Amino acid sequence: MKKNLKIIFLLLAVVGILVIALLLIFCNVSLADVSLDTFIGVMVTMIGILVTFAVGWQIINALEIKNKLAEIEKLKVEINSQREKIEKISARSRYDIALNRSYMLYKSEECVKAFVSALEAIQYCLQIDEYEELDTILNNLKEFAAASYNQSCYLSDKDTMIATDFEIRKSPKFVLIKDRYEDAIRVYNMFPKCIINDKKHE
Repeated sequence: MKKNLKIIFLLLAVVGILVIALLLIFCNVSLADVSLDTFIGVMVTMIGILVTFAVGWQIINALEIKNKLAEIEKLKVEINSQREKIEKISARSRYDIALNRSYMLYKSEECVKAFVSALEAIQYCLQIDEYEELDTILNNLKEFAAASYNQSCYLSDKDTMIATDFEIRKSPKFVLIKDRYEDAIRVYNMFPKCIINDKKHE
């Protein structure tokens, strides 16, 4: 669009010069007939025309910048939308992995690790806005907690539990599961192993 406007303005300038030159020729105007007042009048008129073109050019530039900014804003919205979709897909994938891992670990009688995986499954489930399986996961969490009474908890499991518990509790959707979740945590904490819900994370 800018290239077209440049060509149009250039053509207008050339045509304007030709028209003025032809008028001067046809009207038999010589340089001796041009007074200072006439010269100043012509110059002021030319300056006015140039200023008008300059203002018009700036308006066109401003409109073009506004259009570009609107396109950039639209791209930003699309990028944010795509990022949210990718994050949801990632959370869904992590949720599926954590849930399946919790079942496998429970079957292998590694109940503390199954409990940790169930916590992670709850964390990701709250991120993907799918609550159909929350009831089952919360039941599993309590069952894994009860089954872990005679098992040891390793430092890595403790760190993961504390971090995951912190993420679950800070979720705006935590209120949906608060009572049942805390009941499962109480069952887990009844036995002498890693205690979660560390005070510094509350």
